[in-house]
Amino acid sequence: MIKVRGLSKRFGRRSVLKDINFELNSGKVAILGYNGAGKSTLAKVIAGILRPTEGEVKVFGKDPSTSPDARKRIGIATHNPMLYGELTVRENLKFYAKIYGKQRKIEELAERFGFSDYLDTKVNELSRGYLQRVSLAKAIINDPELLILDEITSGLDLAVKKKVLDVAESFTGTLLFTTHNLEEAKICDTFIVLRNGRLVYSGNSFEDALEVLNEVS
Repeated sequence: MIKVRGLSKRFGRRSVLKDINFELNSGKVAILGYNGAGKSTLAKVIAGILRPTEGEVKVFGKDPSTSPDARKRIGIATHNPMLYGELTVRENLKFYAKIYGKQRKIEELAERFGFSDYLDTKVNELSRGYLQRVSLAKAIINDPELLILDEITSGLDLAVKKKVLDVAESFTGTLLFTTHNLEEAKICDTFIVLRNGRLVYSGNSFEDALEVLNEVS
């Protein structure tokens, strides 16, 4: 499902990812690493939001940065909600729902994530917790086969964190979960550890991933 070959990503002269190689088929995958390791950049390249500087990424056999078909099968929620601030919650979700033909899901998702009373509130008037609820709804409005949750639990209260983790645990497709919270990562069955933009571990052992992570702390 996800193939990464020789992936490097630079922003100007700053190298963020360096010759990353791995292949994932399914399951729940945690991307671990300390601040600046390149976790979010890797997630955004896999989602097709960013393009590699070198190498290639294939998701469902296609380049997600150029393939609308691949992107329609991916959902992503990040620490930055990526919503239109001047539009209402309903308008934001209608926009994304229309792309995927899922208009009838808006009220259902609003009820599920507890923001029904805010559907006609502008996004830029929402608290951080409600922003992330809406962002999570946007991420799954297309019934994705690949769901990417990128540091979405950072700074959230316990109630919203629980909703995020409930979605992550119950998701039946492939989950890519970047987090600095090791307890949250335990819901995953595959672990990728990055250090300074390089892949230093890829495997199924949480204990081994933790050991490698501690070695580079």
